[in-house]
Order: sequence, then structure tokens, then C-alpha cells
Amino acid sequence: MIRISYLARAGLGLAVILALLGWMTFSNERARSSGHEVLLQTYPIDPRDVFFGHYAVLSYRDFNTGDVRLSWPAEQGLEAGDFVYFTLTTSGPFHQPGESFATLDEAAAQGGPVLKAELFPAFGEYGDSPERFYVRFVLPRQYFADPETAMAIQADLQTVRDMQQERSAWERCLDLQEFEPEEFERASVCDDFDPDNAPTTDIPQYGAILSVSETGEAVIKGLYYDGERVIDSLTGPRFVRERTE
Repeated sequence: MIRISYLARAGLGLAVILALLGWMTFSNERARSSGHEVLLQTYPIDPRDVFFGHYAVLSYRDFNTGDVRLSWPAEQGLEAGDFVYFTLTTSGPFHQPGESFATLDEAAAQGGPVLKAELFPAFGEYGDSPERFYVRFVLPRQYFADPETAMAIQADLQTVRDMQQERSAWERCLDLQEFEPEEFERASVCDDFDPDNAPTTDIPQYGAILSVSETGEAVIKGLYYDGERVIDSLTGPRFVRERTE
């Protein structure tokens, strides 16, 4: 009987782990370089995890849970947990959900990239036979970065969030003043409203650059940072940003 020493077993185990990590890196890099490139706009949210603090959390505008509601899957007998497939349209530099299909082949036949999404019942309709579904797109939700860069992104996104909230509040008050004057008088948010002092509409835009495979699955390729495309890789240079006080 052949006896294997403890060091030999440990070395073999380490070799297996390193080989697995190498394969994962190779597979991810191949997915980044071989798929269709799409650009999805992200919401400005806190980019740091409470415990890990070194990756940005991605929340996609138009692709979040609840952004798309469908009724046709129920009519075709699909159930919660089944997958549907979306073509993509463009709006400015960003992609948005297009038509939805029950099979990958139907969606791919339209030409262009396809995104995969999981069905789940619309709120308040959980049961055996839901009439409508929301979709949960299968997308990467994290962008890894060093702590300094993550904090810099957080500061930039907080600025954008404040600008968007100020603009949205001004537009809301403008509508109330014109169409619902009584409600305008009651709205505390409109106490200091000045129709002649409109907040800027020149608000920076951010997004995630994804590589989408032929089967509708996506990996992150880089960031769209206020007009700047930042492409990076697991083995090459990554996006680095310094905080400004």
C-alpha cells in the first residue's frame, strides 16, 4: 500500500486550489473579451459593503427588480423561477430592456445582445397562478475596487444623488404650482421653491460596462464614469480614483 505523506497531500491540495483559481480567472477573462458589450446606467448608491468595504454595489436603472412587469408568461404557462430573455434597445449611451421572449432562440433571432431574467410573482400576487410577473435580471452586482477608490466613488455618487434629488424636488414643485396649486401650498418641500432658479440638469451619469454572452449572462468589464470608459481586467490595471476633500 502506497503511503502519501502529510506534506505531499497538502501540496496536492494546494495545487488543486491554485488550478481552480486559475481556471476561474481564465474563464472570467474569456467571458469579458468574447461577449457582446452593453452599457447599463446605474443608480447612485453607497458603493461600500458594511463589512468588506472594498467593492461597489451596482444598482441598475431600468434593470432593477420591479422595473419590468410582464403578463404574457402566465398566459404561456410559465412559473416563478423560470427564465425569459430580453433584447436590448439604446437610449443615449445606455442600453434599456427591449422585447421579452420565452426562449433564448426567439430572443437571439432578433439580432444583438440578449439578457437573461428570472420570473417572480408581482407584489401581492404570490400563489399558485399569478397573473403578472416581475423579472430579476441576471447581472453582476459588485464592482471590486480598493478601499480608497470605493470611498472616492461613494463621494462622487453622493454628489450626484444630491443633485438628482434637488432637481426632482424642483420639478415636482413646478408641476404642483401649475396643476395642483392647493397641494403646492401644503407641500413643505416647496416652502423655498423659486421657479426662476432651476437646479442644473447637467448631472454626471454613471454606468457599468458589461460583456454579455450568447446565453444572456453578463460579467462586468469596467465602468462608465461621467463620459469616461474605464475598461479593466482581473489581471491588468484597475480603475483607481483618489478622494478629494
